[in-house]
Amino acid sequence: MKKNTHTRRTEELKAENELKALDLELTYGAQMMHISDDAPPEIIAAWLDNVKRYEEQYANAPKIPIYEFIGKPEIKPLDSLKPEEIEPEIERLLALMQEKSVLTDRPEHLSPQRYYRFLTEEFMQHPMTDHAAPGMMHFFNYEEFHHDGPEFIELHVSEFLLDLLNLGRDFEGLWLSENCRDDHDAISKAEVMLRCNTFRAMHRDLKPIGFKAEKAEIHSGTMYLFFGIAWEAEPMASKEKQRHEGLGVAQLGWEDGEWLVQGVNMPGFAF
Repeated sequence: MKKNTHTRRTEELKAENELKALDLELTYGAQMMHISDDAPPEIIAAWLDNVKRYEEQYANAPKIPIYEFIGKPEIKPLDSLKPEEIEPEIERLLALMQEKSVLTDRPEHLSPQRYYRFLTEEFMQHPMTDHAAPGMMHFFNYEEFHHDGPEFIELHVSEFLLDLLNLGRDFEGLWLSENCRDDHDAISKAEVMLRCNTFRAMHRDLKPIGFKAEKAEIHSGTMYLFFGIAWEAEPMASKEKQRHEGLGVAQLGWEDGEWLVQGVNMPGFAF
């Protein structure tokens, strides 16, 4: 009888633990690791209760700037530093952050001057939850703040072209700038949208085959991405398929924290 009572209580605890884990997932988004069936349910129950207390404390903790969380260290203005002094200051700030379990990455494309400005003028002012626990790390990704890396130049051009060459959905002008240009003049986004939709309406089908970014160059503050591309088309006016293949170039501008497409010239299409 005692054995049956113990078995029944064990099963009840396991069921309660499953409900506790589900509640943590639904309420706090906590992802529960797989728990071995051999683990005593009493121990699991206590662990889940501790997790809930931690999540409640974290959820109710106030937000403060990262600068305040790491102890308000001295921050020297960038224009007061000599070029050779910038890197040591970056290392000092990163070490102070690490002591407080605050980490962020360092993109390769940023110069020491730009990264120091990011750390001191933007990152340090970013709000974070004022809560610490043994072993807890706070990691922030640079891409959460800026999409200015080289990979975004390629990504935004390729997504614009896929948007253009996909007749299965409406053309949305993904990553298209409000400040566009053709070969000679400045033109509006509305004009580009009209030209792109007219181009699409002239075809029964458009099929992207391949895209490869070759190199990016900046001239007078404007970015140019050179790429190879291949695509096929079935014009309304002809029954024969056309294949366009070769090198293209896209002009991009840095606007509102994003690389936006301002112009495209490639085999078979341009604006």
